[in-house]
Amino acid sequence: MNNTMKLAEQLLSENKEAIDRNGLIALLESQNTSDNEEDLPQAEEIYNLLIEELNFEISTDINYRSNIYSYYGIKNKPKDTDLVQMATQILNVKRFESKLFVFSKEGWQKLDDSELRSIVGKTIQVILIDYTPTQSELKSVIDGMKESADIDELVEDERYIGCHHYLFDLEQFQVIDNSIDIFPKTRLDVELDKSDSITSSIPPHFGKYISELANFDDDLRYFLIQHTAVLLTANRKLRRGLIFYGTANNGKSVYIKLMRSFFYRQDVVSKTLNELGGRFDKESLIGKRLIASDEIGEAKIGEKTVNDFKKLLSVEPIHVDRKGRTQVEVKLDVKLLFNTNAVLNFPPEHAKALERRIAVIPCEYYVEKADIDLNDKLKSEKKHIFLYLMYVYKQMMIDDIERIENEKVTELTHDWLNFGYTFMDKSNTSRDKQKECIKLLRNTIVKKENSRLKVSDLNNQIKKKLSLSSQNIKQLVKLNFDTDTVLNNGYEYWIDLDWKTTQEENNIIPNNKEISESIYEDDQDDWIPEEDDEL
Repeated sequence: MNNTMKLAEQLLSENKEAIDRNGLIALLESQNTSDNEEDLPQAEEIYNLLIEELNFEISTDINYRSNIYSYYGIKNKPKDTDLVQMATQILNVKRFESKLFVFSKEGWQKLDDSELRSIVGKTIQVILIDYTPTQSELKSVIDGMKESADIDELVEDERYIGCHHYLFDLEQFQVIDNSIDIFPKTRLDVELDKSDSITSSIPPHFGKYISELANFDDDLRYFLIQHTAVLLTANRKLRRGLIFYGTANNGKSVYIKLMRSFFYRQDVVSKTLNELGGRFDKESLIGKRLIASDEIGEAKIGEKTVNDFKKLLSVEPIHVDRKGRTQVEVKLDVKLLFNTNAVLNFPPEHAKALERRIAVIPCEYYVEKADIDLNDKLKSEKKHIFLYLMYVYKQMMIDDIERIENEKVTELTHDWLNFGYTFMDKSNTSRDKQKECIKLLRNTIVKKENSRLKVSDLNNQIKKKLSLSSQNIKQLVKLNFDTDTVLNNGYEYWIDLDWKTTQEENNIIPNNKEISESIYEDDQDDWIPEEDDEL
């Protein structure tokens, strides 16, 4: 009995929030239809402890054990079904994604079978006073709870961020107490106090680091800060998969470590982009919140990988194969962060779908002497960084921005995706070479109304830098420019050359950047470069 009292004290100290007060009161005060009331020493003392610690307004100095046995119809030994019903009734337990969650000091927590057996075992032993379930019985109880129709489903709430003992409210932008009625969509490993408030003051180490990562470009710096703020929320509208591109020693890995530190270890997975195409690989992503890797895998991204990548970025249903079990369709809502020092080769057919879903961030700053303590310094500022980022996020919500944009990021992303490039389908010329030619054309031609350009002159300019036939050059001009040709004195001319733009449909943003080199012709005069006078 002394052992039971110790268990009761331990249960109340560690798992008080897990006890369903209404369920336990109803059980204790249930009608006793049995005349058998065993006299157990300290039983009243144990029930008194429960009543006092849980602030029950019911009578004390009563042995409630006979009420419980009568309620479940227990004669000598409780059945497994009785124990399942009891655990379900007196514990705050709910289900999410086929997993059981128990309410605790830190809100709703997913527990593994071992942790569940510990809580359920202690609870049963304390409530029934003299009965200790075996490990086999506890396994049956946990299995029964997993299948029980009496356990409600949790519904995620995007308004809140779980931060250990508190919640952060994304509408009031305040720290509030945990609530059994709130299951936050996002849970972060950030220790907040009730008195904490958002701040416009950027933490010094974080401010210096993010400026260097952006190569001291203020626009790119704020772009990074805004995206970092979004990554700490459940906002899918503004979220994009971030790919940091650059050579070594520029802070890419530091960003990955910092973002990983904001999430619980069990919510983070390190996978390369190519691994997403694995047959059973996506099963390990169920319940995860962040994919963050310093390696992105092979530079050439396969078709299956891109399809999964798109579904992850847009949180569309995705089929997941499970070893030895039936395939399921789930929504894997994860944030994606990758580092790479190689240009990725995405299939151009997916450019439109990916253009609004990823951002390729140029990392051009080179750190001459790395600060070996930088990770620790940023970790020490983590709470301050969070409160600053939530201030930034609040301003974004006030401004009701539709998209976080930066010219350098857009240009690099479009280049990786071949966005705005049209290639020759049936050609022996590689797409890399075609792309190089299109870039040369784009950087060579200036858009100007009522202008014309001799076809042979343009071909010669391109051939100086690239080995390509005149026919292929001409075909690429037709595919990528709004233009026509005319004949004048036996020569063929391009007229009104204008880079083709994609209008904003299917969430595609047109690329209207003007070209600024020196091949164009004005006022219908023939243009021939001086060095090619012999042509």
